[in-house]
Amino acid sequence: MDDESGLLRRRLDRERLARKAAERITEERSRELYFQGQELERAAAAERRARGEAETLRDALEAFTARLDPDEVVRRLQDFLARLVPHGASAVYLLEGGSVPADLPESLGAIREATRPIVIANGSGAAMPVGGVAWLAAPLLAHGEYIGFVLLGSDEAGAFGDAHARLAQALAGEAAVAIQNAYLFREVERLSAIDPLTGLHNRRHFEAAARAEFARAERYALKLSAVMLDLDHFKNVNDTYGHGAGDDVLEQVAGACLQQLRESDLHVRYGGEELCFLLPETGSDEAVAMAERLRAAIAGLRFDAGAASFTVTASLGVAERDGDGDSLASLLQRSDEALYEAKRDGRDRVATA
Repeated sequence: MDDESGLLRRRLDRERLARKAAERITEERSRELYFQGQELERAAAAERRARGEAETLRDALEAFTARLDPDEVVRRLQDFLARLVPHGASAVYLLEGGSVPADLPESLGAIREATRPIVIANGSGAAMPVGGVAWLAAPLLAHGEYIGFVLLGSDEAGAFGDAHARLAQALAGEAAVAIQNAYLFREVERLSAIDPLTGLHNRRHFEAAARAEFARAERYALKLSAVMLDLDHFKNVNDTYGHGAGDDVLEQVAGACLQQLRESDLHVRYGGEELCFLLPETGSDEAVAMAERLRAAIAGLRFDAGAASFTVTASLGVAERDGDGDSLASLLQRSDEALYEAKRDGRDRVATA
């Protein structure tokens, strides 16, 4: 009987130990599964985050490349930075001609040489262009050329890490290329509209702008005048002093005229030494006064050709838009006819149609 009790007790002890071992194994396995589940959840979250970041970067690239205005690219850059990198304030500095902006804080001078993002933590916000105690600066690099940088500020110390720097740089890099392309497009547009010698608009650009201005004057019953200008005896300048001197005369005459014109006035090298100006919201009397200022400015120029020195004069014709039945071609023709009337009357003068 005692032997049977002993056997039973030992069997129960073994079963108890086996249960405890099983429970321990189950608990350890459950713990492993829990951590594996946590790891899988983190991996899934990281994958979702990475996919979201990739989609945002793709959207940003499309948004940047669709715009040919540098200011609009900058605005879109700040929008996408707000989606990917939490921050309280931002500023974008674009360098003009490779020079540091005048209002760039001295404490950020090192960013000018940086080719990678810089995280600045626990600094003093007093000298910073954006508020906060932590900053992230990402250079704007386009094809290896430094064109500026982005600065983000946060009120939370340690707000920016490597992941934020990576995302900011990815956005800044795409934006920099788009900004540089926008600058190049703007310059190509400007050059395609400008006569390279005089700096005045060419005929193609002038005619398009003049048609639009004439239509506006018709629609709103506004005054509009044209001034045609031709240099007197210009052939003598070329024959006497050479074509180089003639080019210098045209360049300086155009510059003198541009100084007299208003920003809204249209100008064009109409052909050879003939220039034309369209004056919006300007009647005949005001146009004649403008033409007289142009004539006087040109007469006051002095040119040097080796040991010789000479001056030139100009004749000008003025015409005003003539009611609803007028046309741009007629307006320009009348100003041209007035110009030749000024030449017939002795040159170096202004005549009206």
